[in-house]
Amino acid sequence: MANDDNSFSISSEVGKLKRVMLHRPGKELERLTIDNKDELLFDDILWVEEAQKEHDAFADLLRDNGIEVVYFRNCLAHVLREGEVRDPLLDEALALEAIDIPLATALKSVLMDENPSDLADILITGLTKSEAMEMLPPCNSLVLRAMGDRDFLIRPLPNLYFLRDPFTFLKNGVIISVMNFEARRKEPLYSRYIFKNHPYFKGIEFLFGDHPRDTYPYNIEGGDILILSESVVAIGISQRTAAGTLQIVGKRLAEKAGIKTVLAVDIPKTRAAMHLDTVFTMVDHDAFTIYPEVKDHLRLWELEYSPEGEITSVREHQNLGNCLKKVLDLETVRFIETGGGDPIAAARDQWNDGTNTLAIAPGVVVTYRRNVISNRVLQENGIKVFEIKGAELGRGRGGPRCMSMPMMRD
Repeated sequence: MANDDNSFSISSEVGKLKRVMLHRPGKELERLTIDNKDELLFDDILWVEEAQKEHDAFADLLRDNGIEVVYFRNCLAHVLREGEVRDPLLDEALALEAIDIPLATALKSVLMDENPSDLADILITGLTKSEAMEMLPPCNSLVLRAMGDRDFLIRPLPNLYFLRDPFTFLKNGVIISVMNFEARRKEPLYSRYIFKNHPYFKGIEFLFGDHPRDTYPYNIEGGDILILSESVVAIGISQRTAAGTLQIVGKRLAEKAGIKTVLAVDIPKTRAAMHLDTVFTMVDHDAFTIYPEVKDHLRLWELEYSPEGEITSVREHQNLGNCLKKVLDLETVRFIETGGGDPIAAARDQWNDGTNTLAIAPGVVVTYRRNVISNRVLQENGIKVFEIKGAELGRGRGGPRCMSMPMMRD
C-alpha cells in the first residue's frame, strides 16, 4: 500500500472510488454448520470455493475500474509482526472467549510464537480444541477439560467479508463500530489495532470507538452510516445501531469532522432490514435506491450541530424526499424502487440485497446479477450497472456495499 497525504478521505457515497478495503472470504466460512449457523448470524451454509471465486471477480471488477484494493487480512498480518502489538491484542481477543486463566496463558504463549501470517489466519478463522491440542503444553484448565473436540477456543469470524460493518472511514478519520451481536465483537477489536499500528494509518483520527465508554450497549455498525455529503451524514436506528449512540457519534463528527447535519433514520428492527444500507443507498448526487415497503414507514429526524458539537435543533420530517432536498440542497430527488415497486419482486430482490448497491462513481454502481428487475430499473433511470455473481456471497445477507469499505474517493 502506497501511503500519501490523502490515504483515507471519504466525504461522499458516490464520489469516484480510488481505494477500497475488502476481506476475501476464507476458511472461517468452512466453520459454518447447521448447528452453529444461527449463532454466527447466517441463514445458510456457503460453498466456500465458489464464494471466493465470486469475491475475486468482484475485486477484479474494482481493479478494472482503476480502484486500488487493499485486504484486511494483510493489514492484520502486518501489525502482528510487532510483539508489542500482538501481546495486548491477544490479551483482548482471548478475554472475549470466556476461557480460563490457565488456558489463556498457555494459548497466548503458543500464539506469541506463531508467524504473523499464520496468526492472522488463526485470529480470523478460529481455533478448535482438537487443533489447539496439537500445539498446547499441558495446562490445568477446567474449560479445556469440559470442551468438546470441535468446540472453539477462538471463535471464527465468518461475517468479516461484510467489511462495511466493523468500522467506517469518514473524512480523514474512522468510526470503530460497537457490534450488536457477540459473534462480531472481535472484528472492531482487530480493526482498532490495525489503525493504531499500521504505518499507512499514521495520524488517523479516531472519531468513535477508542474511548472506554464507547462500548456496549452503545452499538453502532457501519452498514447504518451513509455519508451523503461533506457536511451531512445519515445514520440508521436499527436492529444493530442504538439511538443513544447516534447523538454521541453526531457530537464527535461535528467536533472532529466538520459534519453539520445528522439524519437519524428509524428503520424496522428486523433481519430483512438489518442496516440502513439494506433498504436505502445513494447511487448518484440526486438518486437513491429504496425498498418501497419501508418508504412510508421510516421515521426521520434532522439533527443540527454547532462546530463545537452542541446540538442546536432536532426536527422530525414527514417526507424523506423533502428532507433530502433540504439538507443536500437539491432541486429534485429521484427514488429508484427495489423491484420496480412491484411488491413481490421488491421483496425477492430485497432479500437478495437488491437495494445494497456500491457506487464507484456518480451514477455508476455494482450490484448482484441475480436482482434482474432492480438492475433493469436502475438502468432505465440512467444508472450504469456493473453486475457480479453473488449466488454464494449473498447467502450471508449482504451485497456489494456490505462487502466493501471505501478508503478514498474524489
